[in-house]
Amino acid sequence: MLAEDRKTETLPPRRAKSFSPVIRSPLLLPVCLLAALLFLPSGTTLGIILAVVLIVLAVAATWWFSGHRTHSVEDIRTELAKIDDLSGRVPQPSGDGQVARLARTINSTLSRLEGAKTEMDQALERQRRFAADASHELRTPLAGLRANLEEAQLHPDDTDLDELLRRSLRDVDRLQAIIADLLLLASVRADNHKLREETDLSEIVREEVARGAHRVEVRHHLDPFVPVEGIRGQIGRMVTNLLENAERHARHTVEVEVRRSGDAADFFIDDDGAGIAPDDRERVFERFTRLDAARSRDRGGTGLGLAIARDIVLAHDGTIETSASPLGGARFHVRLPLAGPPSRWTRDAADARTP
Repeated sequence: MLAEDRKTETLPPRRAKSFSPVIRSPLLLPVCLLAALLFLPSGTTLGIILAVVLIVLAVAATWWFSGHRTHSVEDIRTELAKIDDLSGRVPQPSGDGQVARLARTINSTLSRLEGAKTEMDQALERQRRFAADASHELRTPLAGLRANLEEAQLHPDDTDLDELLRRSLRDVDRLQAIIADLLLLASVRADNHKLREETDLSEIVREEVARGAHRVEVRHHLDPFVPVEGIRGQIGRMVTNLLENAERHARHTVEVEVRRSGDAADFFIDDDGAGIAPDDRERVFERFTRLDAARSRDRGGTGLGLAIARDIVLAHDGTIETSASPLGGARFHVRLPLAGPPSRWTRDAADARTP
């Protein structure tokens, strides 16, 4: 008996069918209910009653699911139509359905737009304040310069040329100082993280104290190597502004201190002047603030020094505040985060103490 050749045919493996998650579909319940009718006993009272009940449940479920979704979408559309500012939000249904995800996406987009609008409004407000401050503060030296020149033009024979030049140069110097401070104040809050580097706060303070002659005695107590991350020039300007402010109002002494406190660098500057009233301790950081005669701006400042110092500190993720000084005048306290991992601070400080 001849054996028949049998050809073996290899069929490709069946792929598992991927079903969409029907549990999310509003048609699941009515389909299941109607399918159950096929298995009910026919021709009996019980079968008829169960069939009617299942049909009613199927219709009710279909109506509830479709009506609920339509209602949610209509609520979202209504709220979107009523939103006249970006602080509004649409109602967000519970669950993880398509309508709920749509509502979350809309609210997230509105939140981002609101943040962008807030930043734009703040930028416009800074520009408005810059223009107002500039026009206000430049008016006085410009008026003085114009008056001097007009007087010389009207009475050339009675004009003392040396005195005219001296007063005119004084007004020009004040104009330059105000313009430079205004430009710095307008730019110091810009994103400068890429320009930051690790620098020694104690070294910066030591350099600024040693720079130039002082009207009063300046004493300093500086911890060795206090690393902070920032723009060295801006931190130096902050120290200079606070030091000059303290010297202008001190009677005899200014004390400067830099020390570590946990994960922060503390910078204190004290004077023995008249001090600052508690009600003025926040206002003193505003632009062109005029306090009483004891701490007035007629001693050489532009009225922008403390505002610049505050903005530099805030741009470096720090804090600044003023209080009563143990010397009897004002104390300014700046706190900046230390740079680098904590394990370095103690080791580097010990190395700095080693001669």
